[in-house]
Amino acid sequence: MKKQYDQIKKSLDVIFEKIERISKDINIKAIGEAVSEVKNKFCNNIFYLMVLGQFKRGKSTFTNYMLGADILPTGVVPLTSVITKIKYSTDIWAKVLYNDGRNENIDIKELDLYCTEKNNPKNIKGVKEIHIGYPFEFISNDVVIIDTPGIGSVYKHNTDVAYSYINKADAVIFLLSVDPPISELEKEFLSKVSENVNKIFFVLNKIDYVNEMELREIINFNENIVREIAKNDSINIYPISAKLALEGKISKDDNAIEKSRVQKLEIDLQNFLMKEKEKVLLESYAKNIERIISMCQTFFESSIKLRQVPLERLESNIKAFENFIKEVEKNKKEISLLFQGDMRNILQNFDEKVEEYKQFISIRVSEKIKEYYHSIRDLSRINQKKELEKYLEKAIIEEFEKLKGRIERDIEEQYSKALSNYLLRLNAVIDEVKTVANELFGINLEYFRSAGGITAESKFTYKIGYDVGALEIDPVYFTYFLPKKVAGKIILKRILDRVAIDVDRNIGRIRYDLLTRIEESFSEFEKDMNFKLQTMYDTIKELLAKSIKDYKFDRDSFEREKACYQTLLKDIEKIREELEHVLNMLK
Repeated sequence: MKKQYDQIKKSLDVIFEKIERISKDINIKAIGEAVSEVKNKFCNNIFYLMVLGQFKRGKSTFTNYMLGADILPTGVVPLTSVITKIKYSTDIWAKVLYNDGRNENIDIKELDLYCTEKNNPKNIKGVKEIHIGYPFEFISNDVVIIDTPGIGSVYKHNTDVAYSYINKADAVIFLLSVDPPISELEKEFLSKVSENVNKIFFVLNKIDYVNEMELREIINFNENIVREIAKNDSINIYPISAKLALEGKISKDDNAIEKSRVQKLEIDLQNFLMKEKEKVLLESYAKNIERIISMCQTFFESSIKLRQVPLERLESNIKAFENFIKEVEKNKKEISLLFQGDMRNILQNFDEKVEEYKQFISIRVSEKIKEYYHSIRDLSRINQKKELEKYLEKAIIEEFEKLKGRIERDIEEQYSKALSNYLLRLNAVIDEVKTVANELFGINLEYFRSAGGITAESKFTYKIGYDVGALEIDPVYFTYFLPKKVAGKIILKRILDRVAIDVDRNIGRIRYDLLTRIEESFSEFEKDMNFKLQTMYDTIKELLAKSIKDYKFDRDSFEREKACYQTLLKDIEKIREELEHVLNMLK
C-alpha cells in the first residue's frame, strides 16, 4: 500500500509542477498565495489535524489532553484569538508569527499574552499564528495539531479566522458539548466543514455535567442533526470529558481517564493516523491542486470572454451593472434596518424580564444576608455594619455573576437566530451580485461568506453601596443609644433596604452594557457587509478596466494573447484529466 501511495504522491507532484508553471503567467495575488501555501505544506508531507467548534466547547482543554500537558490557556470566557499550531519536537519552544512578517521566540509560559482576548483583544498585536514545539506522544511526528478560535463568540474576528482556515484541514476534530445543544451557527459552520473535509471526528465534550439518561438523549439529538448536515448516515459521536481526561493524563490517574471515556476516541484516532492518514493527505493534496486549476481556468476564460464582447455592448453592460449595484445598495439598507429591528427585539425581551431578575436576586441576596447576620451579631455595632456591607457586596456580585451568565447565554441564543437570518439575506445579495456579474460579463467570483457574533467587548462593572459624605453622620452611631439587640435589627434592616437599590442599579448597568455592545456589534456588521460587497465590486471593476484597456491593443496583439490563453486552457484541461486519473487510483 505504501508503494502505491508513494507513486500517487509522485504523480501529484508532477501535476502540481505543471499547474505551478502555468500560474506564473498570471499576475494574480490570490493564485500565487494558494500555490505557495500548497507547495510548503505538501512538499513536507505535513498532516493538519484541526480542532474546530463553537466557543466554550473546550477545544483548548481537549488539545491540552492530546499533548498530555496544560500548555494552552483555558477558561470560561472565549480565549483563543489566533491560530495555534503544535508540532512534534524533542525540545519545548514557542514562536509568534506576526502579520508584518516578523517572528519572535517566546517562553511557552507567556502564550496567554498573545493568544487570548484578555491580553491581545481583537488581536491588536497583529499576531498571524503561534507555533509550538512539544514532545507529545499521542500521535505521529508528522502531524500538526491546530487549535482554532471558537466561532460565534462575542469576538467576530475569531469566527472569521476559524472560517478562513477550514480548507487547510486534512482531518477535523469537531467539538460539541452537552451545554447547550448544537446551535444554528454551529450547523452552518459544520455544513462548511463537511464540504471541505472528508474525515471528521465528532466529539461531545463535558459529559461530566449530565447523568447517563440525559447523555443518551443529547447524543441521539446531536447525531440526527449531524447526519442531516454532513449527509452521512454512519456518523459516530464520541462522548468524553476533556477536563477529566487532561487531569488523568497529568496526574497519571487511570480512574479519571476511565471516567472521561476518552479511550475509544484515542484508539480510533490513532488507528486512523496510522492506517488512513496517507490516503487522506493525498486526497487533500489533490483537492488543493484542483482548486488552483479552477482559479487559473477562471482567469483565462474570463479574460477571453470579456475581450470578445463588442466594446459598445460591454459599455452598455457596465451601465446595467452600475444600475444593478444601486438596487443592491437599497437592499443593503433594508437588511441593515431588519437587523437593527432584531437587535431592538433582543433588548425588549431583556426589559420584559427585568422585574423577574430583580425579584429573584433581591430575595436570594436578602436571604443570604439574614443568614450571615447570625454569625456576626456578637460584634460591635460598627463592625456589624462593616461586615454586613462587605458581605452585601460579595453576595450581590455572586448572584449577579450567575444571572449575568444566564442572561448572556439567552442573549447569545437570540443573537444567533437573528444573525442566521442576517447572513441568509446578506449571502443572497452576494449570490445575486455573482450571478449578474457572470451573466453580463462571464466573470466567476469567489464565494464571500459572512459569519460572526456580538463583536463588542463587555465593559460591565459593579456599583454597590454608597459613600458617606464629609458632613454626613453615619446613622450607625445613633444606634449606640439603643439596646444592642434592637440596634442590630436596625443595622440589618438598613442593609436589607439597600439590597433593592443595589440590585436595581446593577440591572441598569447590565442593560446599558448590553445596549452598548449591541450598538457596537451592529456597527461592526454594517462595516463588514460594506467591505465584502465593496471587495466584490472592486474585483469586477479591475477585470472590466483590464478588458477596456485591451481594446486599445491592435487586433493581431489580441489574437496572439487569445491564442496563448486558449493553448493554456487546453493544457489545463489535460492537467485536469491527469488529476482525475490519479483520484481514481486513490478510490
